[in-house]
Amino acid sequence: MRIAISVTALLILLGISGLTTNAGLVTVSGPQDLRSYVGKYPSALLKEAPSVKRRLRAVLGANYSFFMTRMQTEMPIEEVEGCLVAVGCQAHSCGTEDAVMVIHLGNGKMHCAIRSNRFNGGYKVFSEDKQNIPHALYRTMEQY
Repeated sequence: MRIAISVTALLILLGISGLTTNAGLVTVSGPQDLRSYVGKYPSALLKEAPSVKRRLRAVLGANYSFFMTRMQTEMPIEEVEGCLVAVGCQAHSCGTEDAVMVIHLGNGKMHCAIRSNRFNGGYKVFSEDKQNIPHALYRTMEQY
């Protein structure tokens, strides 16, 4: 049991997504397993995959609560160009106060954007890999 807890803690620190525990057993799955969330709401993903929520907090830092306020009105998760795409907006402010989260299903990297009057009506991008932001994030930003 002590070893399982240590392994779990190590995997959480490393930010490996898809971590599940079952009766003390640890199963690690890759970003491809997140594909099962297509059609579900972002809140379900964040509730059921705590490693994704931890990574989101890390990517956004002090902007996490600000982002989550812009996810009050959620849209079902889609798969776009090999990425999981979650979109939401602040209640009664869709089109001006929006949030986008993209997870690349190939490499597992997370990318987010917040559109807000705080950013002069434009988007601010947050990423685990700023040099390789997927086109799916920009495409989604253009659509909403």
